[in-house]
Amino acid sequence: MRKARVVPVLLLLVLIVGCATVGQPTQPLTPLQTAKMTAIAFLETYKAQYLDAEAMGKIAVAGQLTPGQVEVYRVKRQLLVKAKPLIDIYTGMVEIGTIPGADREQAISNILNELVSKTGGK
Repeated sequence: MRKARVVPVLLLLVLIVGCATVGQPTQPLTPLQTAKMTAIAFLETYKAQYLDAEAMGKIAVAGQLTPGQVEVYRVKRQLLVKAKPLIDIYTGMVEIGTIPGADREQAISNILNELVSKTGGK
């Protein structure tokens, strides 16, 4: 019964906040803010793929992966190893206030895109 009362209240709060922000001018993001958001996206993608590989590894140890799945697991691990230092450098640069070049961003994006597309990631 209590949950039934909470949902309308939450919806009302969302509606009020939404109406209060309509028409408010938004500030454009600075290049550093954009780089920070990109770093977060890289880290989230990496983490999801890492957790997926970790789960696959447990299944592989149990001997329950098909040969095709073992190959996907192998490729996933290789790409994760390749992406990790690049992401670490990128996020480190952003943390000290440096905006990484587009080439660094593109290199990481390429690896993560390959990781997701070749291994059926999330």
